[in-house]
Amino acid sequence: MKYDLHRVLEITLDELAQALGLSPEAVERCRQQIVETLRPRWPVLFLATGDQPPSDAAIESFRRLTALGIEASLVRSHSFAQAWPSQVLRARLGAVSLLDDLGAEQTRRLPDCFPLLCVLTLTSNTVAKTILGLYDAVPPRVLRVFLERGQAVVAVGLPPQRLAVDEETAPFWGLPQAVRLWLLEGYRTLEQWGVEFVRDEQLAEAVCRRFFGHENIGASAQSATRNPRSEIRAEGAEPPARGFITSDDVRSAWMRRERQIAVPRHVTVTDEARDFARRWGILLVE
Repeated sequence: MKYDLHRVLEITLDELAQALGLSPEAVERCRQQIVETLRPRWPVLFLATGDQPPSDAAIESFRRLTALGIEASLVRSHSFAQAWPSQVLRARLGAVSLLDDLGAEQTRRLPDCFPLLCVLTLTSNTVAKTILGLYDAVPPRVLRVFLERGQAVVAVGLPPQRLAVDEETAPFWGLPQAVRLWLLEGYRTLEQWGVEFVRDEQLAEAVCRRFFGHENIGASAQSATRNPRSEIRAEGAEPPARGFITSDDVRSAWMRRERQIAVPRHVTVTDEARDFARRWGILLVE
């Protein structure tokens, strides 16, 4: 069974407009609100550490992602925020929501709001603190909480096997050999914990693969403009055996790249699960 949800809403809105005597302007405002409510959302949290700006290629990848409809939020280290004020940063990146002065509880809940973390700039200092579990700064706290929750993390940078442990190359400038070797093991540990390292020009493709199941930017643009909620089908992700669908079920469906979840009559969807489904563009078929 297949329904054109947009068509059903149009008919309902027209009938309500006639019954209530709504003006054409009011009807148009309602129509725009409906479209905005049904628009799928793909929230991504970006992280910037150190005081160096992202590369031009990383910035270009960022702009390509926001052009697709990715809702970007950025967490900055203190040194990055000092070197790159908000006005300068927005001028270079474009549409981005800045999340500054995060407390411990706010940081802990970030994986509930963002299914994916992208690290635009990763310093050796952040790597060391994340591995050692030192939380005196925001970046290692954010990175660690995503890894502990099993959330997807993509970082701009060479994979550990391609890093040259050289005193003259980033990220090992001027460090003793023993420290360089220890840091290399830190990068390897992050990769073992699930961090995907990508080149800066490949960032957009990596994010599209996570969200849309492929790296084709053009095909992703078509997916972004097509509203997955406009059609309701009988088939969908299998519901859990218990009597509730929670935010964990929605998150698992998203990680499996499923776009809808079937909800039997005897199963209750929690409010948090509905909120997550709305944010991540997953349709609950009830």
